[in-house]
Amino acid sequence: MSRKLTLIIVLVLLLNSFIGSTHAFASDINCLKEIKASLEDPFGYLNSSWNFDNNTEGFICKFIGVGCWHADQSKVINLQLSDMGLKGTFPRGVTNCTSLTGLDLSNNNLSGNIPYNISRLIPFVTSLNLSSNNFSGEIPISLANCTYLNVLKLDHNRLTGNIPRELPMSLARLKEFSVANNILSGEVSDSYSRFTAISFANNLDLCGGPLGPCHFHKHHMKPLDPFKIGFGTGYFVSATVVFFTLSVSWFQVKMIMKSVIFSVVENLQKRKQNEQLHHFPTLKHQKEISQLEKMVNRMSFPELCKATDNFSIFNVIGRGNTGTMYKATLSNGWFLAVKKIDDTPNNEAQFVSELLALARMRHDNLIPLLGFCMVENERLLVYKHMTNGNLHDYLHRVEEGDAKILQWPLRIKIGMGIARGLAWLHHKCVFRVVHRRISSRSVLLDGYFEAKISNFGKAIISNYGGVMFVYPNESDSGLFVNSGVWESDFVKKDVYDCGTVLLELITGSGSGSNLHSTLAEWISHVSTSPGILNDAIDKALIGQGFDDEILDMLRITRDCVHPMPYERPTMLQVYERISNIGLRYGIPCDFGLLMQPKRR
Repeated sequence: MSRKLTLIIVLVLLLNSFIGSTHAFASDINCLKEIKASLEDPFGYLNSSWNFDNNTEGFICKFIGVGCWHADQSKVINLQLSDMGLKGTFPRGVTNCTSLTGLDLSNNNLSGNIPYNISRLIPFVTSLNLSSNNFSGEIPISLANCTYLNVLKLDHNRLTGNIPRELPMSLARLKEFSVANNILSGEVSDSYSRFTAISFANNLDLCGGPLGPCHFHKHHMKPLDPFKIGFGTGYFVSATVVFFTLSVSWFQVKMIMKSVIFSVVENLQKRKQNEQLHHFPTLKHQKEISQLEKMVNRMSFPELCKATDNFSIFNVIGRGNTGTMYKATLSNGWFLAVKKIDDTPNNEAQFVSELLALARMRHDNLIPLLGFCMVENERLLVYKHMTNGNLHDYLHRVEEGDAKILQWPLRIKIGMGIARGLAWLHHKCVFRVVHRRISSRSVLLDGYFEAKISNFGKAIISNYGGVMFVYPNESDSGLFVNSGVWESDFVKKDVYDCGTVLLELITGSGSGSNLHSTLAEWISHVSTSPGILNDAIDKALIGQGFDDEILDMLRITRDCVHPMPYERPTMLQVYERISNIGLRYGIPCDFGLLMQPKRR
């Protein structure tokens, strides 16, 4: 009897656990539904990816910007919705993502107040980034109850009032904090002394703490030049006189005065930014760069110098045609990769092109652009650091004894990642994009050997009808091309280049014999000659039981490098064919990418 009772209790507990977890997953799905419904999505990032018709477990984990505990479970822990042009107010639906630890809404067009009860909406969040939006009102004191916060970024908004002194005292884990470029005023508590003055820069009237002592008998703002004083005072006085003359109410006058003061401050800040931009006379795309400041962080040159030990040769990761890549170490121990562009006119254009491209795009198989820096003649792009470097160097270690064998399943995984990234650029991105420089050097590998496509300096971004941006050294206004030229000269060139990288994954060198007129002919010859095949493929793959799959990959490669562009497959077809091999090793396939309608 007792054994039966024990069994019943166990079954009840398991049933309750199942019901509880099912309810939790449903809550996370509702969370994303509410977020999507509450926001305007002018560029279609959410509309094109967040499709709730699929009912398979973990399907929401494939949504753009959504991170889950496990890929096969619908339990959301991270939302990265930056740089999407989203409009609306703070999405209160996040409260249904009950395990959320990271929320990034930066570089959008969100407005209104930050919810006063935000700690109840996201109680377990460790990283909150609301920077570069249009949030207004005061910083809610309830943020002090988000006790797990390590990162809090509220900079580049329209926040007003005082900075709550309770935040640093309650948020013991807080390592990164910024409220710069707002309209905040008052005294900064000494409890903020562990942060630098940069965290509070460009506000209306702040003093104290890391900003130095307050002197209340003086104006706290940096002295303005006579033009700025005259402009601001004249604007203010004129507005006040006009409204007193019209005998409006004192309340209305105060509201108008507040609006005028805000306009003056905003104009002065914009003037300062414009003055900084004018230090770069060779830059042809100042307008585009200034617009991108809401999408990508402009980073401090002194901080990047410190992180790279003044760009020490000991921190050099690699060198390319346009500049040198350095490893940067932040004070919190995080690693970044900083690309320092060589000071030439052509490289200026490549810098702008890569910035314009990567600032607008986010995908798992593209290198994440974290920020940029422009100071005098310095041009820097800041990326997430990739632990395993680029594919070329991993396959071709120069130093003896440093060779690292890349096992066949990992090569399949890398090939899938390259194909998936290019398929997304060609067919699923809001803009149609061609890379034009795909090679093993432009493919970076993270710690899990996920492929990340980089080097977008020659990329072309197109709308449906024609090219929007051509790399700046050739055209400032864009060039219209018909769909036939776009497909044959640009899209299929990416397919060819992808084929050469796939060949390099197989052979370890990627070079074909000069006895054949085309690379496709050489691959066909190798595929049908077992003796030549063993001589051609990477020695590390011989005798490992992968011959059939290697032949399958060679056929895919042969089709990619077909001499007639229109005979080459699309990148969606390439990804699907490689994925069929990857499924044998349990490498997950992005079925959502393959199932969505192909854009022509």
